[in-house]
Amino acid sequence: MEFLDKFNEITKEKYLPVRISSVDVQKKPPVVQVNFLVPYDILDSYTEDDKKEILSAVTSLLPDSMQVVVTYTKSFIDEDIVKRYVLSFFKEKHPTVLIESSEIDIKIVNQIAFITIHMKSMFYDFFKSVDLTGNITQYMAHKMCNEVRVEILDSKKDIDFDTDLATEESITIISRRLRTSNHEKVVGKDITARARYIIDSKEQEEIAVYAGEVVDFKRNESKKTGNSYYVFKIDDTTGSMTCKAFAKYQGEGVYDQIGIGDTIIVQGRKDLDTFLHDSVLLCRDISKCEIDKSSIILKEELKPVPLSYVAVKPEKYTDFVQDDLFGTGNNEAVTPYLLGKSFVVFDFETTGTDVTDEVTELGAVKIVDGIITETLSTFVNPHIHIPEEITKLTSITDDDVKDAPDMSDVIADFYKFSENCVLVAHNTPFDKKFVDKYAKLNGFVFPNRTMDTLAMARKSVICKNYKLGTLCAHFGISLEGAHRAVNDCLATAKLFIELVKIGKF
Repeated sequence: MEFLDKFNEITKEKYLPVRISSVDVQKKPPVVQVNFLVPYDILDSYTEDDKKEILSAVTSLLPDSMQVVVTYTKSFIDEDIVKRYVLSFFKEKHPTVLIESSEIDIKIVNQIAFITIHMKSMFYDFFKSVDLTGNITQYMAHKMCNEVRVEILDSKKDIDFDTDLATEESITIISRRLRTSNHEKVVGKDITARARYIIDSKEQEEIAVYAGEVVDFKRNESKKTGNSYYVFKIDDTTGSMTCKAFAKYQGEGVYDQIGIGDTIIVQGRKDLDTFLHDSVLLCRDISKCEIDKSSIILKEELKPVPLSYVAVKPEKYTDFVQDDLFGTGNNEAVTPYLLGKSFVVFDFETTGTDVTDEVTELGAVKIVDGIITETLSTFVNPHIHIPEEITKLTSITDDDVKDAPDMSDVIADFYKFSENCVLVAHNTPFDKKFVDKYAKLNGFVFPNRTMDTLAMARKSVICKNYKLGTLCAHFGISLEGAHRAVNDCLATAKLFIELVKIGKF
């Protein structure tokens, strides 16, 4: 707060609405990135001179040895964004408290967010002696620029452990996974799937893959058959899991390679063991491995826009026929709605249609002032086998993705690429659910507004159907290499521009 006070003093309180979202320090070379949170309508009004003045003020407050980078995040306010931050507060500060999305009411009046939380009685009683409203208000001040007012009410309901724990989707992270490397097979087949966090495991799973340090290892002998079996426990720091393996399938000596302190990845079926009275992973495949501990993130830490691209870099887009999109060959013909705005059209290719499936390819193109300027395109390693029907549809094979980057790196690059842009897709809800999934898993929040060319087309044109290929044919847009992400993006971008020209959405 002292830094912001001095900043406002230097700038003569010209930029009072801004907040400091984050400060990221890089040691070599010495760089400080200060990210300001600014109301979206105010940020749009800042000129280059304003931004130079802000940079100069920040630089004067930091050591001369540091290179200073100032970035900006638009602070939007709507009911969904406010509710998401409230849920994030409870998940980060009080992870054992179950707060459902349906228990939070948000009303926006004159840019003030009125938050009402209908809390279950057992939690309401717990928080009676705590300044919960003040804590939430303080937390929200770091997330958004708008004023918030919080009210906590007793819903007069008790928690139902049979249903609430099973249906609580608002604060559950889907499919968090560890990174492992240097696999050395011990038993069975090579394990190619990524290991999930043990804390996210279920009592019964047909295909279970987990990794961790061996913290207990015992050899036992069946009283009935005399056959040896091994019971051992692995711990990945998020939790521990009991595993069981039978020597008769692999031979007695093979398990002697495993000892306490080893880090291993195991694959098999998870079920309730009536003898051990516990949920046990019945191992089929085991490999020694190394675990990347940086891939274990339990606390939700929202990250600023990265300083640089990591896995994939944008490429400049040149298309000589692009000038004719508006029929005149110059920017004066660009629809006024597109001027002064930036859009990112994006598309995912995936291993299936459910949010629990994995991404195999990302494509994105940027539109600035009505002109397509850049592309971002990469395969993504899903760490699972790509089903044959998906390969037939997209032509993407396991060989294509085996050396591709992880989605955890790709989502960071996409976050940087789409900064301060409106996100556009054809059937946006499908692709956006994958953005939200991986953003949440990797500590990002995409505040971007979205637009959907499918919804726009349904309001603007009459076609036999509204598939991307049909609409492209309607407008005379080439769609080569359909179901490949960047090709679909380019076609969708041109479709978007045509739909904006019609202006009926």
